Amino acid sequence: MLDESEDFAREVVEPFVAGYLAGETPNPCVRCNPRRLAALVRLADELGFETVATGHYARLVWRDRQPFVARGRDRHKDQSYMLACVLPQTLARLEFPLGERCKPEVRALASEACLAVADEPESQEVCFAPRGYHTLLQDRGVVPCAGDVVTREGTVVGRHAGHWRFTVGQRRGLGLAAPEPLYVLERRPAANEVVVGPRSALAVSAVELREVNDRGLGDGADLEVQLRYKADAVAVRRLRRLADDRALVELGQPFLGVAPGQAAVFYRDDVVVGAGVIVAPHGGPDASEAV
Repeated sequence: MLDESEDFAREVVEPFVAGYLAGETPNPCVRCNPRRLAALVRLADELGFETVATGHYARLVWRDRQPFVARGRDRHKDQSYMLACVLPQTLARLEFPLGERCKPEVRALASEACLAVADEPESQEVCFAPRGYHTLLQDRGVVPCAGDVVTREGTVVGRHAGHWRFTVGQRRGLGLAAPEPLYVLERRPAANEVVVGPRSALAVSAVELREVNDRGLGDGADLEVQLRYKADAVAVRRLRRLADDRALVELGQPFLGVAPGQAAVFYRDDVVVGAGVIVAPHGGPDASEAV
């Protein structure tokens, strides 16, 4: 058994909690995978194994003798987004046996092998928060704190029990009565405010990133970027470098519901060539053509 619980708590769980309190919507899997897979490779070295096989729906491809993760054949289950920050030296030691298969094929193989998990329902919950992230935050001492739900103009339209209970793009659970549907546009942790507005106000034309991982981004030409897990990728119009490890991504078309803290993963021909963490959206074009 490999006990990584202390490192996991410090490097994954604690940043997850801090991110929510800071107004972000963190993606812990993108942060966790580089650490746990590297730990498994180290264990493989100790045990004398050459490779580590994982159950991710992704593929490993080689370009100029360098390993890259690529989209799996099953686009509905593709998990390359979650592996975007795994280091090349770790990728080189991995195998993805499910990468060329679709989920029904895998279930059939498991059934033929009489594996108990063949018909097990899937879970979309965060692994360390099986009762939901609200409960996790409360278990870690986050106290419900009432605040205002406001419009961008500052009009108070409701109340809430803690800004961390919401995420950008959320529509349900707001408890508001309005002539048109309202969505969460942003969270303001310092004021404990949740800002809401119409769907059109969710559309953005550019996204600022931090912690940019560059494996061949260039100026953004012929790239696509995926801004949420399960979301469709959109074309990159231009990629501009900022100070330190930051960048501004200008999108080829508006995108709805960009949430700070989520990962932005760049693809070229279905191969992951970089990633970053969303700091803030920029611009607000009409949402009629947004995705």
